[in-house]
Amino acid sequence: MSDKKTKRRTTIFDPEVQLRVIRKIAFHWLVFFCCNVLALLIWIRLFEQPDANWGQTFADTLRRFFPFFVVTLILIPAFVWDTMKLTSRFAGPILRLRAALSDAGKGRAVQPLRFRENDFWQEMATNFNSLMEQRETKSSEVTPQRETET
Repeated sequence: MSDKKTKRRTTIFDPEVQLRVIRKIAFHWLVFFCCNVLALLIWIRLFEQPDANWGQTFADTLRRFFPFFVVTLILIPAFVWDTMKLTSRFAGPILRLRAALSDAGKGRAVQPLRFRENDFWQEMATNFNSLMEQRETKSSEVTPQRETET
């Protein structure tokens, strides 16, 4: 909602949520990697070396596909980093909304919510700001009536 771009100070806004998502992505990538290794191993065994023992097939598979395995393992940090950046687009706004709701619940003044341009849930900030404006309008309408009654 802001015209100027604001650089994020951090990528982890909500460790509980974001780290759980990152662990899940890393786990899925590891399972994917293991399934690929197993599929290549079985392929080599069944179609290229049906007479070899499993140890020989495993060694040959590792030797032949070593670059593939290295690249696949190196990509895990890239996927984790990209996931952290993506999750910050929803964790950051929720964290700001949570703080604003806490302040409003305690009767403190709340500044209008402004999420970064590429954050998710822009409409949520607009709806929260409308709610806070209505609250201020109702509050200012009620205060003068009470003064005239006393």
